[in-house]
Amino acid sequence: MKYTPAMIASLALLSTAALAGPSGGAFEITWYTIDAGGTNGSTGGAFELSGTIGQPDAGAVMTGGQFSLSGGFWPGVNNAPACPADLTGDGMLNFFDVSAFLTAYNAMNPVADFNGDGNFNFFDVSAFLQAYNMGCP
Repeated sequence: MKYTPAMIASLALLSTAALAGPSGGAFEITWYTIDAGGTNGSTGGAFELSGTIGQPDAGAVMTGGQFSLSGGFWPGVNNAPACPADLTGDGMLNFFDVSAFLTAYNAMNPVADFNGDGNFNFFDVSAFLQAYNMGCP
């Protein structure tokens, strides 16, 4: 039987694939930042990770089972906005901020979890109104 270069390459690839089975190694999330906003997501097996880039995270560490995730540009540093009720980011408190809060609240968007307890209820509305009434510096 005459071995052609394509056949040899196929055999080499097949034997490499057979040796490179699942490793069962540790999970790793590579550190990087993306500025300017938008969404980013990735999946692998039964796991999915997605988020909004370029916005402050809700401060607490997120955990599930044996996994935990610290979010933000610099985990451990509090990047709280100077005016938390300014949801539009225009430096002013007005109807558009109230509308943005109500839209986020109805969609159960984490931005509307104003007291950071993981629930959407009266206490979030109260915390937003308190921040709104304090005004912007």
